[in-house]
Amino acid sequence: MIPIRHGLKKYKVRKGDTLSGIAAQFGVTLETMKYANLDFGSVISPGDELIILPVSGILYKVETGDTLETVAAKYRVNPELVRKYNPEYQKLFDSDGQMAILPYAKPLNKWSYTRLYSKNLPNLDSYFALPARGWNWGELHYYNAVDIAADCGTPIFASAEGIIEEESGDNRWNNGYGNYILIKHQNGTETKYAHTLKNFVSEGDYVLQGEEIALIGNTGNTDGPTGCHLHFEVHGAQNPFAMK
Repeated sequence: MIPIRHGLKKYKVRKGDTLSGIAAQFGVTLETMKYANLDFGSVISPGDELIILPVSGILYKVETGDTLETVAAKYRVNPELVRKYNPEYQKLFDSDGQMAILPYAKPLNKWSYTRLYSKNLPNLDSYFALPARGWNWGELHYYNAVDIAADCGTPIFASAEGIIEEESGDNRWNNGYGNYILIKHQNGTETKYAHTLKNFVSEGDYVLQGEEIALIGNTGNTDGPTGCHLHFEVHGAQNPFAMK
């Protein structure tokens, strides 16, 4: 663990570490870890150095004209907490480009974070196959995902071969994902398939590209007339099916 300044630290990833496990270890949310370490997304490897915040929230890059009060008001956070976690706040807000800790804040535009994160990832388009037939909205959203709309019960296929790392098919909320499947691929990337109606695989199964793994559903946080769609995430590479 390497201290940076006033509570900010750098952590070197060890074998077996996961982003969620590191977040729990340091008492911050998984979203906080992702916001602070956009270059890595959800895929981390031993030796990677992650920024650890002392509290859940975001790092804010100071811009010309910013003051502690205006930034706190903009992000709807308590200015006293900003002072607490930034003892040198006067110096921070006097210089453009300095990074200030905003406790319990969330990005004003989560999609801008996603686009920034995605641009820094490798392009492995030829590695992935379209996971379902339907209407691809093509709009990149959290986390590096697109939505493919189709009737509930439409087959979902593995976008690339790999091992089932996580599987949940008990109609739980799962942070809005509902039923989902997470596949770890041979090149270190992952793909996630959410809101499924029914899953045909279990943790530890090995699947080939194009193998049917689930059916499109509307479990978890969905909207629209039927809510039936596939939320498809790519971790560790650009999402090849994002068009805008």
